[in-house]
Amino acid sequence: MQNNQKPRNKKEFALQQVKIARSNLLLMIILTVVNIVLLAIGADTMLLFSATVPYYVAAFGIFSEISQLIVAGIAIAAVILVLYLICWIFSKKHYGWMIAALVFFILDSIAMIGLYIWAEDFSGILDLVIHIWVLYYLIIGVRFGYKLKNIPPEEAVEYEQSEQIAPTTDAQGNSVALRAVQNDVKNRILIDGNYFGHYICYRRAGHVNELAIDGYVYDELEILVETAHVLEATIDGHNIQVGFDGAMHSYIRIDGQRMAKKLRLI
Repeated sequence: MQNNQKPRNKKEFALQQVKIARSNLLLMIILTVVNIVLLAIGADTMLLFSATVPYYVAAFGIFSEISQLIVAGIAIAAVILVLYLICWIFSKKHYGWMIAALVFFILDSIAMIGLYIWAEDFSGILDLVIHIWVLYYLIIGVRFGYKLKNIPPEEAVEYEQSEQIAPTTDAQGNSVALRAVQNDVKNRILIDGNYFGHYICYRRAGHVNELAIDGYVYDELEILVETAHVLEATIDGHNIQVGFDGAMHSYIRIDGQRMAKKLRLI
């Protein structure tokens, strides 16, 4: 689910976001199937990145130990998962199918919350967080699917300066710093490390994500809602990239090789 190239224009960026959303949807479908299989064979393991309704419908049938209910439960679960799969397949061509998947998963989330309340079990906070994560990416898919549909060909051009500041280079091909790092600004380090004699820091300061190298900001992106992106600079002949892969990880890459990866939940 990681994209290794920086999007060149609005259309490419929108396509990237839709692809990430569809990847999360497909992962949810696959892990739900895996959960049902694990349930059927009597395993005690359950993966959280999955849909609630098809799992518990299948579970009701299996635990009833009545053959008719077992078949009915698995059949209903299969129908629901096939509907999700149809949404995934056709969302590549039309974002309306992503809307359908979003509606289905909202209903699934409501059912999950209702189930926990009914059972008076409030230990499923992580399950709720994962559901919110999937919902977030489905919303991103709908949002950028709509944008993609409405981008005129003449507007599929490079990002404007206000959206992303592209680093400039000097005569030696090294990127020119935008400014010194402002340490008095409230910030959060997303990932950092020392490589090839340079301290590389990917941080979020306010609503701005910054690539800082040796105390200077070389690239930045102002963004309210976190989606996959790449910030980069060239120092001493090395191409340095940091960013968010859209799949829960920040990373540092140098000359195309990933040097570090860090789990990122928020």
